[in-house]
Amino acid sequence: MPGRARREADFQPELRKNLVTREWVIIAKGRGKRPSDFAPAGEREALPEHDDACPFCTGNESKTPPEVYAVRDGGRPNSPGWTVRVVPNKFAALRATGSEHLRTIGLHSARDGFGAHEVIIETPDHNKDLWEMDLAQIEGVIQAYWQRYLAYESREALQYVLLFRNQGLQAGTSLAHPHSQLIAAPVMPHQLQVELQGGAAYWEYLGRCVYCALMEDEMKSGERVVLETEHFLVVTAFAGRYPFETWILPKRHAIRFAAMTEAEATDLARVLKDVLSKLAGCLQRPSYNFAIHSAPTAEHNVRAYHWHLEIFPRITTLGGFELGSDIYINVVAPEDAAAYLREAEAPAA
Repeated sequence: MPGRARREADFQPELRKNLVTREWVIIAKGRGKRPSDFAPAGEREALPEHDDACPFCTGNESKTPPEVYAVRDGGRPNSPGWTVRVVPNKFAALRATGSEHLRTIGLHSARDGFGAHEVIIETPDHNKDLWEMDLAQIEGVIQAYWQRYLAYESREALQYVLLFRNQGLQAGTSLAHPHSQLIAAPVMPHQLQVELQGGAAYWEYLGRCVYCALMEDEMKSGERVVLETEHFLVVTAFAGRYPFETWILPKRHAIRFAAMTEAEATDLARVLKDVLSKLAGCLQRPSYNFAIHSAPTAEHNVRAYHWHLEIFPRITTLGGFELGSDIYINVVAPEDAAAYLREAEAPAA
């Protein structure tokens, strides 16, 4: 029934621990079992191919800050003719100006919002999600990710670079035009610190990468495998915080996203297209976020890390328990989610 979760009172919930972060989640699929339980309410408004008011559309280049990178078929910088375009975020969370130094305010610590915030405009077309683009276009987007990641990775004052994408209102999108973002920060996020510590502890105890071990186990069981290619394994997370949380893991052990080979980059474009189209078909074009987790350059024990991409469909809302305890309740068993996704196809145009 759209808008209402199906419930199975006799289902036994299960607590699961994330192998890397050691965080617990609750798998409680009795609260909402089938993809149809998460169908968006109402009809989705169709977007035009071009929007004269959109600053990211072709012809409106003057409405953004000057581009810092572009893939072009022709034309001069900051003019039409591009296929992928990268510009500083006009409303940046962090800026290149300001001091890099830490200061104290009583018992507290603070610093200027020093860093970088860029927008990767993925296509001139206003109305296409990433999975709806052709492979060559997605490869261009990934090439832009790689180039801009390298531009900030070696800067001593910036500890971390995150590439991420918000799609849909529930995911925090403010502009509908297809785009991703990059934020380079002088501090390391807590989530990465926890992943680094978990990877280092596993390596010290068992002498191998925890993500490589995880992939080996997932391929052996097959329960949570969504798809597999020459270079990547896609699984629903065993202890996923969100329903249908999906991880894209490179088979070759590499600590940083920028270490991808050309063949891996081409394969990643295909994998992203396939996985996002399956999520769109299965969950009727949900809002979602994804983020690329990559090791920082200066971290010790970094050999134990393994870069990867995490996708979070935004089909449920956090409640008081999650916010109060930081223990998430996932209402779809990852094994069920993987089975649905394996069978899913892209939605009709």
